[in-house]
Amino acid sequence: MNQNPQHPDGDRKDPEEIISAFLDGLLTEEESQEFLKRLESDEASRELYLEMMNLDSLLQWEEGQTDPLAEEFCTPEIITQTEPAQDLKVASTRKQLAFTRYALAATLAVCVCLAMLLLMESQPAQAIARIDSSDGVPAAMIIEEHDAVWERTEWTQDVSKPLVPGWLKLKSGRALIDFLGGTTIALEGPAELGLNSDSRAYLKSGRLAVVGTSRNHDFTLTTANLTILSQSANFGLAVNPDNESELHVFEGSVQVTRSLSRPDEDIDQEQVPDQPILVEAGQAIVFNSQGREQNRLVADQQTFPARSQFSVADPPGDIPAIDFASTKIEPYSFQDGQYELPTNYQLIENGKGIRLWGNAWKSVEVNQEITPDTVIEFDFRSSHQGQIHGFGFDTDREYNRENHTFQIYGYEAWSHIGQQLNTYSGTGWKRFRIRVGRYLTGKYRYLHFIADEDVIARAESQFRNVRIYEAPPQP
Repeated sequence: MNQNPQHPDGDRKDPEEIISAFLDGLLTEEESQEFLKRLESDEASRELYLEMMNLDSLLQWEEGQTDPLAEEFCTPEIITQTEPAQDLKVASTRKQLAFTRYALAATLAVCVCLAMLLLMESQPAQAIARIDSSDGVPAAMIIEEHDAVWERTEWTQDVSKPLVPGWLKLKSGRALIDFLGGTTIALEGPAELGLNSDSRAYLKSGRLAVVGTSRNHDFTLTTANLTILSQSANFGLAVNPDNESELHVFEGSVQVTRSLSRPDEDIDQEQVPDQPILVEAGQAIVFNSQGREQNRLVADQQTFPARSQFSVADPPGDIPAIDFASTKIEPYSFQDGQYELPTNYQLIENGKGIRLWGNAWKSVEVNQEITPDTVIEFDFRSSHQGQIHGFGFDTDREYNRENHTFQIYGYEAWSHIGQQLNTYSGTGWKRFRIRVGRYLTGKYRYLHFIADEDVIARAESQFRNVRIYEAPPQP
């Protein structure tokens, strides 16, 4: 491809400058003829010429010299070259407008660069022990407890509510914590844990295990001297009062780097940064109080809390499943069939289940009082992944960002929908048993089901044996 096309005037490289000179009558006869030939073959130049010619006409009209151009321009082939008298005021105005356009573009570019710099500056530092809860954005939820005793101080938060960035102090017992970014940890007391965000935490002391991740994503766990980066791995971490720690990896792998003892500690210019250590499944490492590797062990999962210790008990007695055959099924808000895409459903499992496909959001009336112990249980499967598969509760059928929607499958992550339950593998039926009372309480009239796909409307969701009940007390 020709990188250096010839111009009508060797001294004029800018197409706008050439067109402006042509309109002002500053080109020679030979240059004008070459310019007109170029218009015949170059569509981009022709469009720019028509735009500038219209601007020139409007400027002259504002000066009282001519009538504005008609809506339809004549083609360049029938334009006749004249010798118009150059209006210096019009030419000056045109140049000022062109300069203004470039100035605005430059200003916009500077704003974009500044915004990117601000975003980069807002990223968390390598080691984060400072917890900022000023924004109040939920980062996690405590979904199960086992003999948990929490210590309340002026710097810890209420564990009965959604957890914002801040501190937790567990005196004894165990707790299962869902980070809304998609990671679940089991915390064992005594322990002090700081929540930085929905995908980052700081273990000051105690013992925990990452026992589940909803999808491939990063989770960062820091201590006073270590930074552990996990990509959907399951591992255990213990920190004693002397800041000595043990890391055991059960599934996947993690990267470990040594953090500064203080985030603002000066770095010796001659100091060589530590290389990340890759710790794989079955491996364990003991670190000293400076974050240096002491020795290696075989990973022992039995020494850490496990998810099985928090399983919700079976429903008390025979809880009937929702009978979709005797329930009115209605569209849920504008989401159902949005953008005029197909939406449909059919009953399955003799009316004990429902299948949705297309871009479908369907609701049924349940009139459910949800308490902290309310559980929803169902089987789910999908033959085609869409953007969002899940369910939700609502007091009406008017969707907004404040509604309670739970995503269990799908490739799209919305900022206001947590990913901690997005655990379906894409194969076969999976039983979900979720203590929804940990996320919302109150009277809810509708339960809706989702197979969302705004692109090609091929999402499919199947739900069966849907039961809502109060969890029995733990033995």
